[in-house]
Amino acid sequence: MTEKKKQKSQPSPLSKVPWKRRSKDEMELIVGQIQSGSISIWGACKKHGLNRNTLKLWMTRLRVGSLTDKTLTTVSSSKEDDKKALELKQQIRQLEKALEYANLKILGLETMIKVTEEDLQIKIKKKPGTKRSKE
Repeated sequence: MTEKKKQKSQPSPLSKVPWKRRSKDEMELIVGQIQSGSISIWGACKKHGLNRNTLKLWMTRLRVGSLTDKTLTTVSSSKEDDKKALELKQQIRQLEKALEYANLKILGLETMIKVTEEDLQIKIKKKPGTKRSKE
């Protein structure tokens, strides 16, 4: 029987410490290379001394992380929009109440003038086009 010797590949400098924690920037760089198609998953594992499952976990985490970042920004912006809309609605209600109060006050004053002119026979309203008196 002939024995075939398996060739051992030269480990990369990074694979000498496979338990080393990678920074998020390193993870993003490696996953970015895979997603751009410049290197395969197997090639990245061999080059960086990683387990294939670890690399796939990183890919999932980064994909989910980017989705949550997008949803958080849309949710926070929609919350801010809702808050601003609520404040504007409250301001509109306050202005409507102030307008209603002003209209009631005007109606009350006009009624007082009308009653005074009828009962006391005093002309309070000026006729249009009259000039100011010189006093």
